[in-house]
Order: sequence, then C-alpha cells, then structure tokens
Amino acid sequence: MSSRRTLILLGAIAVGIVAALLLFNYVRGIEDRANKNAERVNVFSAKAEVPRGTPGETAVADGSVGSAKIPQEFRPATAITSTDEIQKKVALFDIAPGTVIVQGMFVDPAQTQISFRARLKNPDHVAVSVSVDQVRGVGGFLVPGDDVNIMVFQQGGQGAAGGEGAPEGTDTRVTAVLTSFARMLYQEVHVLAVGATAQLAPGEQASQSTTGQQQQQQDTGLITFNVPPEAALWIASAQQGGGIYLALVPEDYTPRLVQPIDPLITTLPGEDPAQLTPYGPEGYSE
Repeated sequence: MSSRRTLILLGAIAVGIVAALLLFNYVRGIEDRANKNAERVNVFSAKAEVPRGTPGETAVADGSVGSAKIPQEFRPATAITSTDEIQKKVALFDIAPGTVIVQGMFVDPAQTQISFRARLKNPDHVAVSVSVDQVRGVGGFLVPGDDVNIMVFQQGGQGAAGGEGAPEGTDTRVTAVLTSFARMLYQEVHVLAVGATAQLAPGEQASQSTTGQQQQQQDTGLITFNVPPEAALWIASAQQGGGIYLALVPEDYTPRLVQPIDPLITTLPGEDPAQLTPYGPEGYSE
C-alpha cells in the first residue's frame, strides 16, 4: 500500500513538472510572437516629463533622459545614438515620459521661439501693461521677473487739514503733502515684461539685437504684469484714473496689511517720537 502511494506521488510530481515546462514554453512562445523575434536595441528615452526649454545636459544629469531597450523594428531612424547630440541644446517642446529621443527634439537655444502668450503659465491669468515714467517706475531698474507693490493716488477731500474748505485755524503744516495721498492697490505683483523684454523661459537666451543697456533705456516706461482678470480691471482703471506708482519688493517679501494715510492727520511721521524714521525710532538696520 505504501509503495503504491509513493508511485502515485512521484507520478503527480512528474506531471506537475511537465505542465510547468509546457506553460513556460507557451508563455515564451507568446513573447516571441509578440516581439516577432525582434532584436532589442539601445535607445535614449524620456524617463520623466522633460519641460520645454530644459537644457539637454540637465535632462541627462537628473535622469530625465536615459538609456532604454526596445525592439529594433520600433527604433526611429532618427533616434539619437549618444547624449552628446543633445548637449548645449534645449527641449523644443514638452517631451512625455517614455518618448524615444530623436533628432530635432532638442535644438539650439537660438532656434526656440516662445510666443508671449505661452509665457502666461497660469491659465487663469492675463497680461496687462501700464505706462510709468522713470520716477514712478522705480528709477528704470525693474527687470522681468521682479515683484512690485502698486500704489494709486487719491485727491484730498473737502475739509481735509489745510485743504480747500478747511475751517479757520486748522493746522496747515501738511497742506502740500495731503492734498493728494497714496493708497495701496496691490502688493507683490509679478512683472512679466519690461517694454519688449520678457521674462525668459528655462534655456531661452536674450535677443542679441540690442545690448542690455540699450534695451533698458528704451523699455523701462512700459511694464507688463501677469495677473488675474479682476486685478487687470483695477490696474487699468488706476492707470486711467491718475496713474500708478510702483515700489520694488525683495524676494522674501511677505504682503501685509498697510493702513491708508489719514488725510486729516496734522502730525507727520517724522514729528512722531514713535516713528521719526521710516524704520522706527531706532533708524535703519538690515
């Protein structure tokens, strides 16, 4: 009885082995038919999305472009054979992951043409331009990519200190200051372009037609902002209503509530012991 069970067990094992071999050969046959027994060759492909304007050397260094193997029949005739072919070049368009890199996907930076519309990365934003003189435009030192605070002016009303209609005996020390006073329209507004000079995309190079100094001298009075449509309405209204005044802010600037000037005030900040200087009674410090 024991010998019979042993023979049955050995037979079952043998059948299992044969079935496994048959299954392996079947799967292997499917793979061979799927690949049509094609030879697999080396190519370079996008391992992650490569945004437009990305330098080739950057894409290789961060692993966005790397080697891969594909059936030879699927290899494009223009596929690059070395990453040296994309050195000192930039991606002409967004390259999706898995895409085989072929000649023409990376081009010389001078060949990239980015429309001004394409510079609006946020689909909910618009570009709006204003004209300012050198004084109101931060002395002409603004460049694309800066952020600014936008101020507007309001005329002093009837009865303001020292203004028209003020009662006799009113303190007139601030008459010249508060007949018109500034108010904050927006803070940290992004400058998309200064004149015809736009903020450059990654890998993009400035035009060589004019020098930076010549371009700055020509363009500093025309500022283009990148803002939501509602903000564009306010900015356009302020431009027509009396002009705007810009203040450059640092990179680590944090917008905060700024109280408007009281047109009826009779004491200037420099006459207030708690202020005295723009930085407080202790004066300037970094």
